[in-house]
Amino acid sequence: MSLRLFSVLIAGFISIQTASTQNVILGVLEENHGHYAGEPNYRSVRAVFEKKDGDWRPLRSDCRDRECLKTATSSYPREMIWTIAFDGKNVGQVTSRTPQDFMWYSSLGQQEIISSGPVPTIGSRSPEFGGYTDAVVYRPLIANSQQYFADPDRWKPSTTSHALTTALQQAFRSKFPKLCRLSGAEHNTLEPLPYRNEEVKIVKAYTSASGRIVARLHLEGVDCADVEAGFDIDDPWFVVDTKKSITYLDSGLWLVDAGDYDNDGRSELVFSINRDNEGGYEIYYDDFRKHSTFKFNYH
Repeated sequence: MSLRLFSVLIAGFISIQTASTQNVILGVLEENHGHYAGEPNYRSVRAVFEKKDGDWRPLRSDCRDRECLKTATSSYPREMIWTIAFDGKNVGQVTSRTPQDFMWYSSLGQQEIISSGPVPTIGSRSPEFGGYTDAVVYRPLIANSQQYFADPDRWKPSTTSHALTTALQQAFRSKFPKLCRLSGAEHNTLEPLPYRNEEVKIVKAYTSASGRIVARLHLEGVDCADVEAGFDIDDPWFVVDTKKSITYLDSGLWLVDAGDYDNDGRSELVFSINRDNEGGYEIYYDDFRKHSTFKFNYH
């Protein structure tokens, strides 16, 4: 082998190694309500997770004061070219840039879109995607720093059998054995809420090609331990594995999308956080054995 050919092969090997080990940054293309009354909605890409040392890790989102909002920008990539994905497909590309100051707690991670041309959009605007603000906006879409968007696990909306519905209702009761309801003339008193399993409803369910299922359950009720706030419990999610074992995931979420965002052959699931004064995203991976959370407050 000639020295020239050997050098070319080594250079190509190094190039492949560098590309394969480059960290993946995951973001979400969002539409948000204007911060002040009368301001129009705006589109941005919020950078949220980084795949590093084998795990998805949240970018900085723990700010509690203005100084943190100013300095947190240095923790984010300055400029990104994003592949926008939905339902296992590439739906476009945008370029965005991190501002000098995030200004608002709810703006953490948001990059200004600087590319020309139309911004990818799926469906119509809906308050379903507005989270805590109830803004009527387009659905969020996954943004990836790499061109990874396929969904090898093929997650699809589904229905649950009677037997599985019964098992999920029982899992709900095991997680929430005691619930309360608001009563009294001013609805400021909590009293026990006896409920039947059949009253727990399956709101959403998704099934993968391997047979795993995630399901969102709903029952009107209040956490008895939350006496002062008296907030309704947020719809909890449960995952059913291939052996039909059921595990609680979290509450106050809705599923944004599923895809193999790090090109490891398995799909990750990204959920949007929708809770009182809380927003952000959760990513579940490694067959639900691991998850990571990017979370912020609105005020």
